[in-house]
Amino acid sequence: MKKKVLFLIHALGAGGAEKILVNIANGMDKEKFDVTIMTVVNTGVFRTHIDDTVKYKYIFNLPFKKKNKAKAKEPGNLLSKYDPKVQFIAKLYTIMWKFMPVKLFYKLMIREKYDVEIAFLEGICAKIINGSSNKNSKKISWIHVDMINHKKSEAVFTNLNSERKCYENFDKIICVSKNVRDQFIKKFNYDTNKVEIKYNPVDKNDIIKKSKEEVIDLIKPNKFVFCTVGRLVTQKGYDRLLRVHNRLIKEGLDYELWIVGEGNKRPLLEQYIEENNLSDSIKLLGFKENPYKYIKLSDSFVCSSRAEGFSTVASEAVILGKPIVTVNCSGMHELLGENNEYGLVVDNNEDSLYEGMKRILLDKKLYEDYLSKVKERESIFDYNVAIKNIEELC
Repeated sequence: MKKKVLFLIHALGAGGAEKILVNIANGMDKEKFDVTIMTVVNTGVFRTHIDDTVKYKYIFNLPFKKKNKAKAKEPGNLLSKYDPKVQFIAKLYTIMWKFMPVKLFYKLMIREKYDVEIAFLEGICAKIINGSSNKNSKKISWIHVDMINHKKSEAVFTNLNSERKCYENFDKIICVSKNVRDQFIKKFNYDTNKVEIKYNPVDKNDIIKKSKEEVIDLIKPNKFVFCTVGRLVTQKGYDRLLRVHNRLIKEGLDYELWIVGEGNKRPLLEQYIEENNLSDSIKLLGFKENPYKYIKLSDSFVCSSRAEGFSTVASEAVILGKPIVTVNCSGMHELLGENNEYGLVVDNNEDSLYEGMKRILLDKKLYEDYLSKVKERESIFDYNVAIKNIEELC
């Protein structure tokens, strides 16, 4: 008999965890597993990437939609975060989850019985699965971020003790990198035997295939290009990346910066670009279904994130053979070597990012060394092995 597996995630927007979840669900052996993805909110571009062999369910529909047709293709299709109505709803939503009787909520919303219940994100998803009335199910929580430095999930718990008790009710905690595991154990003084590391499955063949697609909306200039991919949100640090870029351009370094992604910080980024006359050297490309061809066309990948778990897009840049300069967030040394053998990892602050990008631009030997070495790291990404390891959890 097939095992029934439920993956619960908040939404399927254009994020790394969302992409990874769809990869996992699609890749699992359907002769052994009956797989369901359930979202708390019915939104996100990756809904269209779910195979027919995977069931999709949701708990809530969105209360508001964008009226501007020109923005209809943006991930999530939500009204602006700065809209007062949306801000009010968001505050109520957070308060609701903080005091929600989760056992009752689970009973009303998760009606079907599953053999394995997986909270694929921290916070709300963990809280819902924690309320499970199914005593026979195996319960797994998937941790994607450094929970000491990334505190967003704390907003849905009344205090640290209630958050700790939530995770204590899981049979297994899965962390996406060693640093994420270490920080989780440190924050909650958690039983180390229940916490495992599972690297995200990355489909090398699919990434390489899509990277070969022609870029028709952009012409690569006859100069160096840094590329980055991610949501335009505070966590990704694009505000400081733009300030670093401004410093480098003012020093006379001639290159372009491409940012692939969409998010609520776009207006502020656009304002900074306009005020500092950077429109000739920065391209905000928006969300792209296929970001790989833009990474492939560039010369180097840059990561400015304030926090990560194990960067999916940095892994993808490795597969595409792009030298990487990144601030030191979780997983980067696991990916690029403790001594920067396969890419340049700098301290997680603005000045260090500035120095790192400057080195890549000016030190041709360093760049060429990383260009030749980075592809060696793609061997750590074996999609089939990663999926098999995840199936064994169930």
